[in-house]
Amino acid sequence: MTEKLTQKVSSNGRIVIPKEWRDKLAIDDTNLVEMELNEDKVILIRKKNHPLEIEDNLFEGVSPFTDEELEEVKRSLFPIKE
Repeated sequence: MTEKLTQKVSSNGRIVIPKEWRDKLAIDDTNLVEMELNEDKVILIRKKNHPLEIEDNLFEGVSPFTDEELEEVKRSLFPIKE
């Protein structure tokens, strides 16, 4: 279903996304919004994940290192010279 809305543009060029729409799309002040100009008439917007949010999810589901694995990595990177 397409919802349409007419919004006034503020003097500094801002347009408000209604709270109901922000809630539906889970948009808050941490998100980026992509805008696309289609010819000279239509602006399409869609929620984009913040680049750091993508990075945070990079290791989702990966189990953390055990203490033994961390020690092994440390030894391989920083060998003790005798």
